[in-house]
Amino acid sequence: MIQPAGTENWRGLRLANAYRLLLALALTAAALTDRGPAVFGQANASLFMVTAWAYLFLAMAFEWLLELRILPFRPQAHLHTAGDLACLMLIAHASGGPEGPIALALVIAIGIAAVLHGGRAAIGYAAIGVLLVLGEAIYASWTQTDANHLTNSGFLGAALLLITVLVIAFERRAAIWEHQSHAREREVRYLSELALRVIEQTDNGIVVSDPEGRIEYINAAARQMLGERGAADLADDHRLPDLHPGVCDALRAWHAGNGGQQQDFDQPRRLRAQFHRIETALGPRALIVLLDLSAEDERVRRDKLAALGRLIASIAHEVRNPLSSIRQAAELLPESDTPEEREQLTQIITRHSDRINRLVEDVLGAARSPAVNAQNVELGDWLERFAETRRQAWKTAGKPYVMALTAPIEPAFARVDTTHLWQVIDNLCDNAERHARPDDGRLRLRLRLEAATRGGWQIRVCDNGPRIAAEDRSALFEPFFTTHSQGTGLGLFVSRELALANRGELVLEEPDASRETGNCFRLCLPAADEAIETATTQARE
Repeated sequence: MIQPAGTENWRGLRLANAYRLLLALALTAAALTDRGPAVFGQANASLFMVTAWAYLFLAMAFEWLLELRILPFRPQAHLHTAGDLACLMLIAHASGGPEGPIALALVIAIGIAAVLHGGRAAIGYAAIGVLLVLGEAIYASWTQTDANHLTNSGFLGAALLLITVLVIAFERRAAIWEHQSHAREREVRYLSELALRVIEQTDNGIVVSDPEGRIEYINAAARQMLGERGAADLADDHRLPDLHPGVCDALRAWHAGNGGQQQDFDQPRRLRAQFHRIETALGPRALIVLLDLSAEDERVRRDKLAALGRLIASIAHEVRNPLSSIRQAAELLPESDTPEEREQLTQIITRHSDRINRLVEDVLGAARSPAVNAQNVELGDWLERFAETRRQAWKTAGKPYVMALTAPIEPAFARVDTTHLWQVIDNLCDNAERHARPDDGRLRLRLRLEAATRGGWQIRVCDNGPRIAAEDRSALFEPFFTTHSQGTGLGLFVSRELALANRGELVLEEPDASRETGNCFRLCLPAADEAIETATTQARE
């Protein structure tokens, strides 16, 4: 009934007039019977009778105006309030003062005025009511020397103002609640429409049905996946068995607990149905998500062809240059006059042949799925042996390189294939030698073994060479990507594949802002089985 000020509350006006009709009938009945003086204390019976009948006719006239709506809402509301105040104050005067049941009727009338008008109009009618009550009380006190109505009238006036303030405050709070409710309703409607639009545009089929297979919602993609019969608009009583009996049987088996959450089908096309249970006010429902496997197979086939094309183009590019050098050296070889020239040309042919052979071996290694022979390895001892081997090789070759190793005191057991681990770490060191060119010509490699943040262990391989360019970082692990003239671009790619095969991860860390040079690769490895690790530790002790 309560609406914000400024709106046309016709329903509230009708309810108020219905109450007015009942009150007028009660006052008329009291005037016609001998119960009236006992209840209302009629001091002027004739005035009481006339006013009660006038009030009844006024209520009936208001009802007629409401039915025809001859006047706008605001004028009618003011007429209703003015009629209430006039008739009730005359009843109060005829009863000897605004006390008893008449006081309650006045409070209700002012409350109705506050609901219908709101704001300043309601306060104005409350003030008029207070003045009329006080005026009637003063008149009654002058004419009735033995009566004191001022105290009761003061309380009644305060009640009129208080009820008006409370109704206005409640009206404003109701307006806020209504505004928030409308805002939430609009938001829910917007989200519902957005979700429906997304579901309709998605490539996956969406079907909502009850446990018996009666379809309650199906999108266009699901209609297309379920065959031509599903492409037409569904009737209200359409059932899933009519579209795809296999999906319906799988749904019933899943509901009964005898089937899996997903199942693949080959007819009318290759698709996968995934079942999800949702609880609604109407009972449990099944959300069926349909995935078009035929489209996925076609995408995989296209991706494979594209990857094969890139592979062939990269191999052709890598083979063309050494083949050109070999052909040129072979053409010059018969024309060479001295053994030195023939030896130099032979070395060119041998070197470029080795380059092609290395390229073929790298391609075969990249294409072959690595066979993993994982075992529990104490990484600290293993890295110490690797570092010592590397140092001896540098010493023999006369390279002024330095390798520092940092490892924790406690044993660090990981589960990894040691052959793969050696290939990955060795390749990272080779890359550092090939690409890192420190200003002083002295390469410094740092191997650091530490616990990984997500469990297991990590090995960090850091150099002191120039930073890898930002535009090259994203493509660093792509096959055949290299920035070195003699590189094949498969080293880091194969290293990452080996790390993944061992349930690990190989990444390039973000540059250290506190340093101007240096790159760090991080190899994460899973921890060894706890029982085996404990037994190995005890055996060592």
